[in-house]
Amino acid sequence: MDARLIQQFSQKLILSPQIRQYLKVLQMPLTELQSAIDEFLAENPVVEQKTDEGVPADHSEDSEPDLLKKEPPSVSTRELEFGKDFEKILQLEEQVAGGYATDSEDRYMDPSEVQKTKDFHEMILTKQDSLSDFMLWQVRFMDLSGKDFKIAQEIIGNLDERGYVAATLDEIAASCQTSQDRVKKVLAKLQELDPPGIFARDLQETLLIQLRKKNPASPPRAVQIVSDHFAFLAKHDWQSIAKKIGVEVDEVRKAGALIASLEPHPGRMFYGEVSLAVIPDVIVLFDEEDNTKLKMDLRDEIIPQIRINPYYRKLLRDDKTDETAKKYIREKIQSAMDFMNAMKLRGSTLREIAEVIVKSQRDFFSRGFTHLKPMRLKDISSELGIHESTVSRAIRGKYMSTPQGTIPLRSFFSTKIETADGEGESQKSMTMKIKQMIAEEDPKHPLSDQAVANRLKTEGMNLARRTVTKYRELEKILPSHLRRRR
Repeated sequence: MDARLIQQFSQKLILSPQIRQYLKVLQMPLTELQSAIDEFLAENPVVEQKTDEGVPADHSEDSEPDLLKKEPPSVSTRELEFGKDFEKILQLEEQVAGGYATDSEDRYMDPSEVQKTKDFHEMILTKQDSLSDFMLWQVRFMDLSGKDFKIAQEIIGNLDERGYVAATLDEIAASCQTSQDRVKKVLAKLQELDPPGIFARDLQETLLIQLRKKNPASPPRAVQIVSDHFAFLAKHDWQSIAKKIGVEVDEVRKAGALIASLEPHPGRMFYGEVSLAVIPDVIVLFDEEDNTKLKMDLRDEIIPQIRINPYYRKLLRDDKTDETAKKYIREKIQSAMDFMNAMKLRGSTLREIAEVIVKSQRDFFSRGFTHLKPMRLKDISSELGIHESTVSRAIRGKYMSTPQGTIPLRSFFSTKIETADGEGESQKSMTMKIKQMIAEEDPKHPLSDQAVANRLKTEGMNLARRTVTKYRELEKILPSHLRRRR
């Protein structure tokens, strides 16, 4: 082996900086794009934001920014204003730390300052306690030895989002190097904590814990049903339970109603889904004058409009400007032009994709998801003459406001399922039809997955039973034997 130089030809796809920036801007949702524009305005001094009149509020066309004045002041007016604002923030922080002013103090304060203080306090974010933190806080009040406290910590560390203990007693005992009986005793103490039903190992145990803790005088039938006839309880088979216990069906139903009021997942309150507010990039609605026509528009009005400050263009044309300064200005102007072109291309690409979606999915906007047609990224890329990855970037994290609600752009794309007429159905519309069939079924005689597949076949949709099962599980719908109501 030896080191030597070799010349060879090869073909490579090299993206220019302009294309890279375009692809980066293209996949930004509106909120990210707004942040990116604000960041770009702070980094590039030759760029400014337009006002409604088209001229920035801070200076006129011929104004000279403080940055490149021949004799810059030692401290600019903007810096002085920032200093004042910073001092106000410190004062607000001190006031918040000591609490709000009393009513007597409010009389001597400027009302605007009082409001600022309250707004500042409301903007302070506090971290919500997790389930583990809440459990540890309660455990510290318990009279546990050092070894038992370590076991309790190990059990808390194995809690899942439902509030169940995910590890077995053997695993916890091995981790703490202790006996299984000792772990069992500590677990029994932990099961007395709040929320009721916490530290159970399955649904049956959490229901029993809640029945015994919520009301020690709970109907014994409820405890007996959960303890000895849990399989019939899951099927709501009240008659079989009543027959085995030897009581009337009405008594079993009352016990079932009590059991149904319990919390199956005690830890759910600590891991609830957070509602996120989204800003749709595209708005589609029916024309007010003609309800048969659809109107589509982009949310361009909330995107800050930027431009290059005319003063820097003057500096480039001025012979007195230093060459080093001219080179710096040219680089910043070129960077600004690339960024603005990327924003324009983002808007035009997103508009073209949205137009194709509206044209192809017209029935969806008037009739809902059951009439969603199959569509692939390839269909749009071939029609617009762009790559599939570009379409994927353009729709990523973006939403469309429609007469059917605000939905992700990705919801319009689904695989094609062949039908008898050869037109095809989308996976989403097929799922919605299965969901609608089950919603309209007789509760006493629920439809099995095979029965749903047979009904779909009579409507020209040839779907296998296992595919129906897959779509039903995606919608978190129980199987037929658990949906039956006797």
